[in-house]
Amino acid sequence: MTSFVYLHGFASGPTGRKADHCRAWAAARGIEFLAPDLNLPSFEMLTISAQVEAVEALLATLSEPPVLVGSSLGGVVAAAVAHRGANLRRLILLAPGLGFARRRLFSARWAGYRQHRRLPVYHHAYQRWVKLGAELLDDLPAWADDDNWQVRTQLVVIHGRMDESVPVAESEAFLARHPGGVLHLLDDDHGLLKPETLAVLDTELEKAFSAE
Repeated sequence: MTSFVYLHGFASGPTGRKADHCRAWAAARGIEFLAPDLNLPSFEMLTISAQVEAVEALLATLSEPPVLVGSSLGGVVAAAVAHRGANLRRLILLAPGLGFARRRLFSARWAGYRQHRRLPVYHHAYQRWVKLGAELLDDLPAWADDDNWQVRTQLVVIHGRMDESVPVAESEAFLARHPGGVLHLLDDDHGLLKPETLAVLDTELEKAFSAE
């Protein structure tokens, strides 16, 4: 049976609102739902490398190619494992945080993190402030080339026009390199939690799991 694998975003967890929506969608259809905790090895010592390795290890245990859905930073991780050759039934990216590494390495907004190598972050799953360490910063150069990534699977991207965290241009550029992909630009913000947006996601999930 095809599994549904969901990857949560930065400073979040596997029980966020989008994750819960997807979990309920899968449960109603008897589909195995997997949402790993990507605060690895801990949020304080977070690295994208640890996240990618954990997801690749999980995918290796599945008997069939899954539908992989990634939200925000989870979208970066999902795109990374697809770029690295993961066998997927479909890849659905929700406001993917493409350019995550580049913005933190070069943007003026993140100069304080680069200087002090520590950053207080409000963690939505933990519901408290957590100090992000230097491990992420040191790991970022390995993932700064996502503007050259290619994925060889059916691709859908959903992005909000009012996204305050990730420029829509990142998703547009990614789809420009994947002319067979589908881009939904919707009147929503980074959370993508409007009922109309979730309806679009549900439609894409139905297509993904009904496709032969």
